Amino acid sequence: MNFLQPTTLADLAQCLAQKPEEGGFLLAGCTDFLAQRNGKPWDARMLISLVNLPQLRLIQLQDGFLSIGAACTHAQTQADPLIRTHFPALAAACGNVGSQQVRNRGTVGGNIANASPAGDIYPVFLVLGARAVVLNSAGTKRILPMDELVLVSGKTSLAQNEAIVSFQLPLPGTGCLNAFVKLGEQARITIAKINLAASLELENGLVRDARLTLGAVAQRAFFSQACRVLVGQPLSRELLPSLYQALSQEIQGSIPNRASMPYKRRAVKGLADDLLTELIRQARIPV
Repeated sequence: MNFLQPTTLADLAQCLAQKPEEGGFLLAGCTDFLAQRNGKPWDARMLISLVNLPQLRLIQLQDGFLSIGAACTHAQTQADPLIRTHFPALAAACGNVGSQQVRNRGTVGGNIANASPAGDIYPVFLVLGARAVVLNSAGTKRILPMDELVLVSGKTSLAQNEAIVSFQLPLPGTGCLNAFVKLGEQARITIAKINLAASLELENGLVRDARLTLGAVAQRAFFSQACRVLVGQPLSRELLPSLYQALSQEIQGSIPNRASMPYKRRAVKGLADDLLTELIRQARIPV
């Protein structure tokens, strides 16, 4: 087995050029990589560690968007003041990933690259219009929208000689809110049963635009049409019945034959309630 540990993007490109088509892996926090292999025999021809690349651990403002390095840990991302100010949805998602130990090691890029249908970061990145910056073995970068990067469960569109190096999130404008909520047994460190992310724009007290994403109810998180019940309405708890009904029907249509469907169809009411509560809190609307 070859173990490579690049310290610059140029080094990483050279490592990607050596990465074999089979048995080559990119590693960061290893919270998913090792868990998937726990108790099982496995082999690898090459491991490429990303932990000593300082460029991949930067969070910084750049020309109208926020750049987040792919090797930023969940704990780092959750605590960052720029994230907490502009993207409370991402701070909440990172703060709900696994245990504190997992958040200290696991990375934002790893969560996306793992492409789990129950992953917490993808629904947030999708609703916020994030894009991934991808480096190849020639040292060339390309930029991919989230829905072009993550395909289905466990699959991305990354080529064998590519690696995610950062993410770009457009900065929200005036009157914009974003939030993330999750249904899962945090005490038992379980993955999400359902997660829900939202991005809203308020104008004169009304919801001018809304986007919702649902996770853990399909092969990957997707944009929810339930956002339509919010547009043109005052942001209030009175929206809960119509939002719950729309989300419930969407879950039923998404996983009609799954055993968990009846439970998720009902449980999403509490999640919708949590989401509205957080958005109302951010908007400082009296209740």
